[in-house]
Amino acid sequence: MNEALSRLLGRSNPPDPGRADRAREIAHLVHISLDVDAQESVIVQQLACAEPGCPPIETKIVVVGAQPQRWTIHAPMSDVDDDTVRHTLTARPEGDNA
Repeated sequence: MNEALSRLLGRSNPPDPGRADRAREIAHLVHISLDVDAQESVIVQQLACAEPGCPPIETKIVVVGAQPQRWTIHAPMSDVDDDTVRHTLTARPEGDNA
């Protein structure tokens, strides 16, 4: 999607080809770390946060399966390293929705 169309649709994330690669890396790490069934999907997105006190950009990780789980990391995906993902998953293995 081009930048003008993104602005028209109200999307706050400018195009970033590296973000798609990083999202796949994080999803793979989640699959391995949580031993997620191959039939379940892992979705990783960078989103704008409009909640008071929330950093402007956050990374969401969602495991879509029989019991969906989600985690929020309050940083842009480019700032989220593998150790941060592992720590988030182990500190809250049930996710943010427990």
